[in-house]
Amino acid sequence: MAPTIGPAFTIPGYTTMAPPDYDIECDATVYAADGVVGYPAFWWHYLSGPLGAYPQSETAFEVPAADYHAMAAVLDDPERWPVISVRLDGDTWLRIVYRNIEDGAGLDFVEPRPGRPAEVVTSVEGHGFTSAMTWAELLAAAALPDEQLTWAQRLILMLPMLGPQELSEDAEEIVRRALEGIGARNRSALAAALLDALDWRTH
Repeated sequence: MAPTIGPAFTIPGYTTMAPPDYDIECDATVYAADGVVGYPAFWWHYLSGPLGAYPQSETAFEVPAADYHAMAAVLDDPERWPVISVRLDGDTWLRIVYRNIEDGAGLDFVEPRPGRPAEVVTSVEGHGFTSAMTWAELLAAAALPDEQLTWAQRLILMLPMLGPQELSEDAEEIVRRALEGIGARNRSALAAALLDALDWRTH
């Protein structure tokens, strides 16, 4: 069963080109999709696409092909851009937006800034990505209180923000624990693939 998404909202300063002529810039309309994190098919899609851990991600979850394709149809919908919201400090949010533009799709990590345009702090594209966090910052952000998301969900969702750096000796073990928290199997192989993919993309 595919998840439903909505309601629609905008992130002031996070823009796209307005239809039908696509010659005027406007705030992009996005659709709340926080509920997708409760579906194993979402994690298969997220780990294999933005995080590049395929085929290990496919074998990590017992997901029928039909469920995966239904989830992909929601996440990749060019008419309704899904967004997952992660609370940071206080009233600060991180919006993870599926930017579903034909020939320009990507995953944007957006920080709304009151009184100023939103900032895209990280983008994952088909050809690479920019980064915004140190390992210590990622761990601190994942540990913040959250009534909606678990520590494991927060860490994996923000993992693409990790910048090029030396990781702590227990980094792979921490990633394995997070993968256990989202219900993944073959966690050792998947954790190694995730860190290898991040290392490859940061050089």
